[in-house]
Amino acid sequence: MSHTNSRPPETQGSGSIWRPQRFFAHRLQSVQELERLNDGGGLAVNFYPVSRVSPLVQVEGGQSRSMSLWRTHSATGFLTVPTLEADLFTIRFVTNGRMIRRNWRGEQIATQGYATFSALEDMRNGEASAGFSAISSTIARASLLASYHALERKPDRPLPVLEPLTSIDNLGMRALLLSLEQMQIRLRDVRTADDLFFPLLEEIVSYQLLSVWPRAPVAEVPSTGSLTAAHVRCAVDYIEAHLATPFRLADVAAVAGVSVRMLQMSFKRELSMTPVEFIIERRLQRVHRDLCSEMHRDTSIAELSRRWGFAHMSDFAQRYRRRFGCTPSETRRDMLRKVE
Repeated sequence: MSHTNSRPPETQGSGSIWRPQRFFAHRLQSVQELERLNDGGGLAVNFYPVSRVSPLVQVEGGQSRSMSLWRTHSATGFLTVPTLEADLFTIRFVTNGRMIRRNWRGEQIATQGYATFSALEDMRNGEASAGFSAISSTIARASLLASYHALERKPDRPLPVLEPLTSIDNLGMRALLLSLEQMQIRLRDVRTADDLFFPLLEEIVSYQLLSVWPRAPVAEVPSTGSLTAAHVRCAVDYIEAHLATPFRLADVAAVAGVSVRMLQMSFKRELSMTPVEFIIERRLQRVHRDLCSEMHRDTSIAELSRRWGFAHMSDFAQRYRRRFGCTPSETRRDMLRKVE
């Protein structure tokens, strides 16, 4: 799972080392209790309060050598900071409130109905809001890679690049969330050491994850072996992680390590579109996805368009019709007819 100590990583004692735990349940109601968990909880991140209010954080789950699974609730919010140098991926389904996940390139906001996927080594910290709840898991990279090779029967291929932020509005993602919830409940009721099905469930969840989690466009960028292609992959990764936040082309170029002019030339050569066209395309796809989702049926079209950066409705409507061949309201009507 994810947790650890309030001291800097280099001063931690051996009690903070990540370790398998069949089941753990912590109700933390003071800074001192957070510190005790950080000192001896055997988890992969430290917990910190985010305000002067006494913290209230509940964490319940378990962890094996290759996977951890836990549910978190907090009335006050909290900050987590990784302290463990481990090659793990973290998956988080936000079920209430929001979490700001900060990595070395920027930040990403996950709200209710969204899920995140990230490497633990890339994470600087995660800040949960008051009223936050989520179900989360970590999977060892080696374990997920083995599952990928078994699933695809392509032993020489690297792991695909998965979207860092995705909606859970489709059946596949909801099924994955349900599997994690059922496994988390099972942790409370069954001794995993005696549970012959638990290793199988871990494996199946890995297959589900690889099958239903959207893959990032960075995996589809043509690889020419040139430095330019690497710049484009880096830029695409940054754009995908920041679609719901304001940023400038200068920010993208700085992350990619090139000038804005070179960034524009690279996108035209590698993707046959400018960076701005790529950003608009990806944001239009996000609006379209939300309009097709029953989860967002009560959210106005105007609000969904603003959420993904389209402040002018007339311009948005024209772009949307050109891209999808129908109006946003027609997309929503089609979705409503399918669910009725």
